[in-house]
Amino acid sequence: MHRWLMIVGALLTGVALLLLSLLPGAPSEAVAMTAWVERGRSLLSWSDELLFFAVICWGAGARGLFGERKAGPSARINLGVTALTTALVALVVLLLAVGRLVYPVFEVRLSAEVLALVVSSAFGALHLAFLGFAVAAVALSWSTRAGLVGRAVGIFAAAAFVVGSFPWLTPNWWNSSVAVLVAAWGVFLALASVTRAENPGEASTP
Repeated sequence: MHRWLMIVGALLTGVALLLLSLLPGAPSEAVAMTAWVERGRSLLSWSDELLFFAVICWGAGARGLFGERKAGPSARINLGVTALTTALVALVVLLLAVGRLVYPVFEVRLSAEVLALVVSSAFGALHLAFLGFAVAAVALSWSTRAGLVGRAVGIFAAAAFVVGSFPWLTPNWWNSSVAVLVAAWGVFLALASVTRAENPGEASTP
């Protein structure tokens, strides 16, 4: 069940990030930010809703997969789980920022300057999330039963996530590709992860 939760969370995260990648480039002038938000309101709204369920499913699935071990996890797994947790917390910050853009809390309309701050904070949270995914990709993929293939997948995914952590500098097609890769890597990790109950000998792995 935990594997399926993690798979659903990864897929929902990929779709949410894909929707964000379809947004037009954000303007550099604060006065144009209101129009930019209005043009992308539908994409922002759907992405925000999906991220809520994505974080819950992915977090619950990862906690179940990596928390049901009979012996204490290795330092590598501790590092990977911490990085994945950081990425999910960053997605929560992104969720809150995007939600404030599309939902008029108390009907308070934001000024152009405040709107620009919220948008930049959203991209900052996205940057942090991708960096967290990059560290988790190396640390956790290194501990799967896929062996060398898993390690190669982790390194490739981490490199792509690092480049993708600057979505305001990279083209939309690349941002879309990285969003799909997040989903694919999450599914791979869920299917290839070895729990301590399945492989007790891993406790001695450095």
